Amino acid sequence: MNIEVAKFELLNKLLRTTDEQLLEQLLAVFKKSEKDESLSLIQYNNELAAAEERIKSGKFTSQEDLEIESQGW
Repeated sequence: MNIEVAKFELLNKLLRTTDEQLLEQLLAVFKKSEKDESLSLIQYNNELAAAEERIKSGKFTSQEDLEIESQGW
C-alpha cells in the first residue's frame, strides 16, 4: 500500500468514526510523534554544535590519519 492510499483510508475512517476515545488516542499518538521529532531536532543541533567546537579546537582525526591507521588493520 502506498502512502497516498494509506492516508486516504485513514482519513475516511477518521471521518466515519464516532468513537471519541479512539480519536483522543490517535491525537495523543500524533502529538507524541511531533514531540519526539522536535526533540531529535534539538538533539541534532546540540550534537552539531559540539562537533563544530571539537573541530575548532583541533580535536578530530583527518582523512589522511585514518587512511594511515587503516593500513595497519
